[in-house]
Amino acid sequence: MAGGKETPRQKMIGMMYLVLTALLALNVSKEILNAFVIINDGLETTNSNFEGKNEYTYAQFDRAYANDPDKVRKNYKEAQNVRNLAEELDVYLTDLKKHLIASTEGYDMENAAPNDTMFLLKNVSSKDNYDIPTNILIGDNVGTPRPATDDWSAMQLKDRLTGFQKSMVQALGEEVAKQANLKFDFEPVKQKDGEHTWEDANFYHLPLAAVITNLTKIQADVRNMEAEVIKTLLGSIGAEDFKFDTLAAKVIPNTNYLILNDTFRADVFVAAFSTTQPPKMVVSTQLDTGGNIMGDPDSASVSVREGVATYTSVPKTEGLVEWGGIISIKKPDGTYQPYKFKSEFMVAKPALVVAPTAMNVFYRGLENPVEVSVPGVPTEKLEVSVSNASKSGSKGKFMVKPGNGPKCSVSVSAELNGSKKNFGKMEFRVKNVPDPKPFFAGITGTGNVQRKNLMAAQGVIAKMENFEFDLKFNVISYVMSATVKGKVVDQPSKGPRVTSAMKTLLKALRPGQKVYIEKIKARGPDGTVRDLGTIVLKVI
Repeated sequence: MAGGKETPRQKMIGMMYLVLTALLALNVSKEILNAFVIINDGLETTNSNFEGKNEYTYAQFDRAYANDPDKVRKNYKEAQNVRNLAEELDVYLTDLKKHLIASTEGYDMENAAPNDTMFLLKNVSSKDNYDIPTNILIGDNVGTPRPATDDWSAMQLKDRLTGFQKSMVQALGEEVAKQANLKFDFEPVKQKDGEHTWEDANFYHLPLAAVITNLTKIQADVRNMEAEVIKTLLGSIGAEDFKFDTLAAKVIPNTNYLILNDTFRADVFVAAFSTTQPPKMVVSTQLDTGGNIMGDPDSASVSVREGVATYTSVPKTEGLVEWGGIISIKKPDGTYQPYKFKSEFMVAKPALVVAPTAMNVFYRGLENPVEVSVPGVPTEKLEVSVSNASKSGSKGKFMVKPGNGPKCSVSVSAELNGSKKNFGKMEFRVKNVPDPKPFFAGITGTGNVQRKNLMAAQGVIAKMENFEFDLKFNVISYVMSATVKGKVVDQPSKGPRVTSAMKTLLKALRPGQKVYIEKIKARGPDGTVRDLGTIVLKVI
């Protein structure tokens, strides 16, 4: 969306985001929406990395200004202005996300702490809400968004982004800005149902989880543009002239969480590096408790370019991978100064969970099957608890029998690296098993029946239709009634079968007469007795 090259981490997150957006078009469940939390968290980490890199660049400006204020003053002031504008826009985007979450969840913004965890997307319960985010950002009608004068509207956000972009171009000048490609992409988006404006494509009829992730991505674009501008400003005054007072090894991975057989990559460099003095680096995934390399280093996976050593690896097994090594920089006397470093990343199997929201139900009186998994965590390590229910099973597969309450919550945690990590919970509604339908002579409700079929009927049966579980209801009683020779005759049965008295009653019926199968009662597997109503049959 903005200028500057995307990092491999950004590219990976962007691809995952496109996949999830496509899945949303299929109207999938909250499990898929929760996957946006992974993308949003990744983007938040990217934003933190950008801020860290930008702060390092600003620190370089500070040292350069202290060493030579006359030379650096103009670019230094421009950089400080860029810093203030980027921070102001970032705060606006953060406040917009909080406003959307608070409005959707019904929070009281005035009494909320600035860093309250209720604003974390993973803690939001209404991730699938479409209406409130759309109404706030767009309004009621697609194609006619709320104007920029309306607070928190998408048009107002677009105006702020456009103003920021204009300020960044002014900071570098038109020609330099063109080379840096300082531009947000507000072009209309072509989709299957036609062309949509930037506002509608990004915010109309999207669930809260997708909208928040979109805004976090915009924050990354803002920080990326800020980084490009201050890097260019710094480079134009000669960053090679700076004298640095400290050196430290830095590890910047493209991600700390990846899918099995995906590629992990990390940039490892010493701050204040020189592109004319490439570093040397040795790495290994076999480390002792002190972080020292055990055995032969993995030298084939290391490459060096423009002062940065890059490590790449394609893991073959899931779980936590610890890695580290030594990066060495040449000193003025020609010797190398070593710096030890250590890092880690998580490898997970590909995971896709698709479950209709309407099916987040446990049925009372039944053992409901549940499968639980967390990418990257062995199922035997998962600790699963269920409120308002009893459970049995292990290794991610359980049977849950709910109690009398209206809801059950399935919570999942695991012991990882010596500490307990909570992975959240999912709520299930608790419902009674629906009533079956009664059938007599193959008919339920009201219908016509041939006399021969009526005489062949053996009794009343209760069947579940279009239900997920194979359940059996036993008919325990019913009454057959009909009018014979002007007199109403009732014949009861203490079970499902037709009694001899009922057969006599059926023989007396002639075409055009009606027989009533009423007061039908059946007992279900949960022990409850259900009243199944009446069947009315007309003899033909």
